[in-house]
Amino acid sequence: MKNKQTAQEKIAEFLRNNPASNAKAIGEATGVKGIILVNALKKMTGEGLLAQEGKGKEATYSLVEAPEAEQPVTEELEEAGGQTEPKSKGRDNSTFQYGGAEYKKGPLVRQIISDHVAASKGKITYKLLKEAFPDELLKRFAPFMDEDSARSLSGARDRYFFKPEHLIKLKDKTIAVCNQWTADNIRPFLQAAKKLGYKIK
Repeated sequence: MKNKQTAQEKIAEFLRNNPASNAKAIGEATGVKGIILVNALKKMTGEGLLAQEGKGKEATYSLVEAPEAEQPVTEELEEAGGQTEPKSKGRDNSTFQYGGAEYKKGPLVRQIISDHVAASKGKITYKLLKEAFPDELLKRFAPFMDEDSARSLSGARDRYFFKPEHLIKLKDKTIAVCNQWTADNIRPFLQAAKKLGYKIK
């Protein structure tokens, strides 16, 4: 069956074990080259299967894991007041206590960042907020991005909270908070928030 793999399947299989690879490395490893490779990467990125960083020959690609791709669906159900129950796929529905309320992962991050901005009385800048919650706290997507960058990075799927009421206005930019959180990758953010004095249980 190996020789019947599609170009996309070969690329996905390679990137599963080799994230942040450029087109040249992908082509050499998979044998998918030329216009076929270019078109496959473009299609997979557009469908939200790959995350692209950089442009042109410097661009690197990483496979977007299924659990992260499913996460926003759960968050949307919460926002609508729907009941979410553990699914057979093992989706994590853990909650956190913060400010007297219960939150799922994505809404918790959004609320903490929103509260941090509010505490500055609208004076905090994009740069200062990045110092409080740097990109390193969430690989690939960052805890938040300016709205235009977030929409560009999202591709075909909303990987940030884009509803008007969920966008956060800073002194110099409007930002969107990422919703791609898992039980593991949220830990660095929680540690950073606790160091800033936010009480989360």
